[in-house]
Amino acid sequence: MTWWMLVVLNAVPFPPGLACLQRHYPVTAVTLPNGGFAARTADGVVMPWNGTAPGATLEEVLNAPGLSDLYVPTYQTGPIMPVETVDHDPGRVRVEALLDAAYGARVTPKDLVAVVLGGHRYQVHAKVAPALRRVAQRVDVLVAQDPSLRVFLEGPGGGFNPRVIAGTTRRSAHSWGVAVDLSTAQSHYWRWLVNGGQRRWTNRFPQVLVDAFESQGFIWGGRWYHFDTMHFEYRPELLDPACQAPVQLLQVRKDGGG
Repeated sequence: MTWWMLVVLNAVPFPPGLACLQRHYPVTAVTLPNGGFAARTADGVVMPWNGTAPGATLEEVLNAPGLSDLYVPTYQTGPIMPVETVDHDPGRVRVEALLDAAYGARVTPKDLVAVVLGGHRYQVHAKVAPALRRVAQRVDVLVAQDPSLRVFLEGPGGGFNPRVIAGTTRRSAHSWGVAVDLSTAQSHYWRWLVNGGQRRWTNRFPQVLVDAFESQGFIWGGRWYHFDTMHFEYRPELLDPACQAPVQLLQVRKDGGG
């Protein structure tokens, strides 16, 4: 008889952030022959768990990030505060191969569904729609309690949009249908606001709306030095407490018996 026995063979302590990716993306954490770590997709794409070289500029990291760069700096929820630390952009780094694995390298209309938020329809990826619907339910309650919030929902920038980020060749998060932009009239964007050659963080969006999105796995562009306050992006790995906790995975050994 051949049977499987689950045993601990020098339990492998995968980095918490890597282990956590398995909860939110179709990848498996693996150990490489050189002793390093990686995330592997079902079709064999291997993304090493590493970061860019020390001393790299933010632009260099954004253009060629490693998986560990996703978590640097740490995204933190809580009271809205001005972002004054230069290049403090938690969550602005994206690994396109990871998003491709989850949502497809080329999102098509059949991948999208419409979600009504604040009376407006947003086209988003079907995998993101359940979380956005939960946000919409919470926002409906908030607006019923405080109608003044509706101004932040009017004239939205929209959802799915296959484009690159302004001034770059990088794909926007909207290209995968994982981001929505609320009111453009109430928004502030770092490229629009430069005072004396220096950008100055500015925001109108209220805490309750930010909290509603963050509670369902969406990060907010208002927590960036390169701020984009209408922008909310589904990045559940950055808001999952398990990503910060030590994780050990078991190895499986195949034994034979008769």
